Amino acid sequence: MNSKKMIMGLLAMSVLAGCSNPETRAQANRGFDYEDAKLRTTPLLIPAGLETPDFNSEYVIPAPTEGSIGGVTGKAVDVRPPTQVLPLVRGTEAMDSGSGLWFYQQRLDQPLEQELSQALTAFFEGQKAEFSQSAQGWRSDGRAIGSEQQQFSWQLVPDAVRRAVAVQVSVEGGETQLTQDRQRAEAAMLNAFSLSYQRELTKQQNLLDRSPITLTLDQVEGRLLTDEGYDRSWKRLVTLLPQLGFELTNRQQALGYADVEFDGLSKGKWHDLGLPALDIPEQEYRIQLGDLGEQSSITLSDKNKVPVSAEILSQLARTLGDAFQRTDLIR
Repeated sequence: MNSKKMIMGLLAMSVLAGCSNPETRAQANRGFDYEDAKLRTTPLLIPAGLETPDFNSEYVIPAPTEGSIGGVTGKAVDVRPPTQVLPLVRGTEAMDSGSGLWFYQQRLDQPLEQELSQALTAFFEGQKAEFSQSAQGWRSDGRAIGSEQQQFSWQLVPDAVRRAVAVQVSVEGGETQLTQDRQRAEAAMLNAFSLSYQRELTKQQNLLDRSPITLTLDQVEGRLLTDEGYDRSWKRLVTLLPQLGFELTNRQQALGYADVEFDGLSKGKWHDLGLPALDIPEQEYRIQLGDLGEQSSITLSDKNKVPVSAEILSQLARTLGDAFQRTDLIR
């Protein structure tokens, strides 16, 4: 019974929220009777025996004449908050015109224009919007604001110098609309696309973060090497260390180091993890991560920043190398 009441209450709140949606309510929610108000003046009453005071007419406000009031008033005032193009995706920038976004090349394995083309197609399909593609770009339908169906034109404008591609959108037939309504619709569609694209990028990054990372021992340089860049290697490292018996006492991602204290694990715990037991002295260590572009280096030293022996480093390489391959250990 309580659950039914809760559901009905939520439905009622949803209806009320829909009725008072600030995105669609263009008029103020109070009356406009004040527009018909008239200024009423009466002569100043001077008691008998007193003289009428002098009046200065310098500040008298003249009565408005026909056409003297500029701009919109009353019901014609659009009280909706402005809709702006938001750079929701990392590495994006709103165009000066306000009807487009600059996307900058982030990945090297795929041309940015091709990536954005796929993202636009996925966006239209996710919105269940009718769309078509031609040499000039895309045409799609959609409801940007409110329930009115509109047609939009989309274009990709590459800029080789900036290594960027602009996504521009315009309302078809927008010449008959008010400028503010057209801009609001275009901004809303761009923001909806950016949000869809960001969700897809996050999904891809999560899958990438959970994929195996190869770690090898570079005995000559006294370090471990990963086949991934700095960010992924750091995430994997700080995720796995606590599970391997290391307590993180201090970490600085910007500087690439983590101070840890190794307390060790029991044989049974190592067996449960399915990893080679790490047999190194239980003490404080500093782990330093280095950025090598598409690779990363990992070095281990004691609390005095003296590099550990080759045997300890080999032990770490064996256990950590197996752990970096295990996607089931990533939370």
